[in-house]
Amino acid sequence: MVLTLLLSGLLACQKPVPPEVGPGTPAIGGSGILTVLHTNDMHGHFLPEPAKWLDGAPSIGGFELLDAYVSDYRAAAGEGAVLLLDGGDMLTGTPLTDEVVDGAGGGAMIQMMEAVGYDAMALGNHEFDQGYENVQAIMEAADFPVLSSNILAPGGGPAFPGQDVSVVIERAGLSIGLIGATTEGLGSLVSTTMHDKLSIESITESVAAEVERLDPLTDLLVVVSHIGVDSDRTLAASVPGIDLIVGGHSHTALVEPEQIGGTWVVQAGSYTRSLGVLTLTVADDSITAFDGALVDLLPESAPGEASAEITSLVKKYSELMASRYGEHLSDATETLGRDYNDESALGDWITDVLREATGADIAVYNAGGLRADLNAGPLTLRSIYEIFPFGNEVVTFELTGPEVVSILLGNAQAQMEGESSFTSISGASLVWRERLGAPEVVEARVGGELIDLDRTYRIATNSYVAEHAKKKLHNTAPKDQQDFGQTVMQVAAEAARQGDVEPPEMGRIQRATE
Repeated sequence: MVLTLLLSGLLACQKPVPPEVGPGTPAIGGSGILTVLHTNDMHGHFLPEPAKWLDGAPSIGGFELLDAYVSDYRAAAGEGAVLLLDGGDMLTGTPLTDEVVDGAGGGAMIQMMEAVGYDAMALGNHEFDQGYENVQAIMEAADFPVLSSNILAPGGGPAFPGQDVSVVIERAGLSIGLIGATTEGLGSLVSTTMHDKLSIESITESVAAEVERLDPLTDLLVVVSHIGVDSDRTLAASVPGIDLIVGGHSHTALVEPEQIGGTWVVQAGSYTRSLGVLTLTVADDSITAFDGALVDLLPESAPGEASAEITSLVKKYSELMASRYGEHLSDATETLGRDYNDESALGDWITDVLREATGADIAVYNAGGLRADLNAGPLTLRSIYEIFPFGNEVVTFELTGPEVVSILLGNAQAQMEGESSFTSISGASLVWRERLGAPEVVEARVGGELIDLDRTYRIATNSYVAEHAKKKLHNTAPKDQQDFGQTVMQVAAEAARQGDVEPPEMGRIQRATE
């Protein structure tokens, strides 16, 4: 059925449901001017965050500013003429998302999203970080639809009770179809146990089926996606009939919306620092005029105050986070940054920490698992949490000498291509050169000694890397895995408590000078 939601600052208490479409159902044929507001990849960031793309990296955004800006756009557009969407990944990034509120980890974020008046969100991969049951709890807690057309149960149908494949709602005199899409890479991002409970379908096929089904009942078709901007572009080019893709996953700040064929593609960065603002004129089942911008949520240009409800929630959760994660551990003398495609100071630091804590020969860490820089200045427990928010356990296992060389050469490949994922490493080093288009070992060492291909080495890492070693560690086969009994965050926090954090020695993977 088609459900009308009135924009009064609160969402209707009942979620929209997918409509039934019968043969020969005529097109709706409505017309109107619609404002679409959108965010994505909030990752629990409900307070202002530094905007490094602006001079001086001022702190911007957060839910109070978001609410003030959204309220202003609603007032300008008129009652019932605004659609507010999110491209997924509200979970994992700050300690707030670990708090169980209304039965769900991430429930505090849901509360604030409801107070701002979100109409729907895509199901992101990080919504799975706290387990299968918590995804269900999120859907039960949220008054707005959580959408995915391609994450299904193994036997067919939605993977979770309460999951929406698509919905149709009304705004500005228009019937609008919203279709969800979640990254097909989810299988490598969740545990194998959870993966067995899911069927990850083709995004193109799933969305195309929903487009065909909903087109007769709608004036506008919007895909709310969590697949990344490159995949959004591919989807736009592959599936005709999509009017707009509101994206997420790649944290891309599309300052200018892109048009691919007849489809507009947008994405709003990350961490609740910016708001996508679109004005669509719709007539005769198509967008006849389009205007879009990405608006940084700057405090100095805020159009007003946040609602009392949002202000109260932000204050409540700010105080809670300060009480639990405000402990001052030490100071960092310099900022330790990240690099997903090369060696980084932060990657070298955490692998040094893990190797020392466990007594392993070598420590490795996936660069993508470092979720924030370690900034110069005071280090709090929250600082460490935001770098290592996943709750992964420290584990050790054994690899053979040739398997260690495989990891080292994978890093050389990442340096050579500038695009491959890098594995941070401590205790081992490589000098390499390019030969016939591939990296070649010049010198590989462990503990300062030339690597012994006939022995095994003890490796320390996190439980996610260990579980996905075939992909993350270049097809290696870990043996004799043992749990260390602490999370990465706990080990890193204890290392910070021991004294100020200094930059580590770098240059562990080096290209030979010709």
